[in-house]
Amino acid sequence: MGKKKPEEMAKQRSVFVQGAVARGVEERTAAHIFDLMEKFAGYGFNKSHSAAYAVLSYQTAWLKAHYPAASWPPCFPRT
Repeated sequence: MGKKKPEEMAKQRSVFVQGAVARGVEERTAAHIFDLMEKFAGYGFNKSHSAAYAVLSYQTAWLKAHYPAASWPPCFPRT
């Protein structure tokens, strides 16, 4: 689900809501659920990646602080 194509989002909204209603979910509830998914599509991907990069950065910093000799040699290639 992406926010780049508004016409595709509108089409998917109607498909989702109709499918949910056919399975016994109230239309209002289905529309609300789709709204939540649409909101998540706007920031969820970026947020999950930034969290992963933060963990990786923390681990790298910890390793450099506690094992500096192991972290510097790759910076100086052998000739």
